[in-house]
Amino acid sequence: MTVLAHEMAAAPAEVPTVTSANQKTVIASAAVAVAGDVEAALTLADHHPAGEAAVRLRERLREHVHTLAVPAERYAALLPESRDKDIAAGTVRFARKVARDCGSDPALALRLLARSVAHLARNTDLLRHA
Repeated sequence: MTVLAHEMAAAPAEVPTVTSANQKTVIASAAVAVAGDVEAALTLADHHPAGEAAVRLRERLREHVHTLAVPAERYAALLPESRDKDIAAGTVRFARKVARDCGSDPALALRLLARSVAHLARNTDLLRHA
């Protein structure tokens, strides 16, 4: 499972302090893992959506949705009342729905999960840089 910036901030007091350089490395590593899974899902959706690798990838994408939904939801809550806020909140709701059930078409499931993760990751990045 990936570790994101909000998880680093919520680390228990017993855990040794992580230096800024290490924290940036962890965040960058998590971002690369998420981006890699999104790209792999879109590729597998076109070429081999029903294989064992695709099944494992769908599960990882669901984990990404669960991990990213909370900070993306916080980002949406910080936005002023506007269409942007409605879209950001709707993105989180849709991603959670897709993670629960994205139908029986494996290619469509990969695409929906990948796009949902990509949108949540983008909103999470905006939260970290706000």
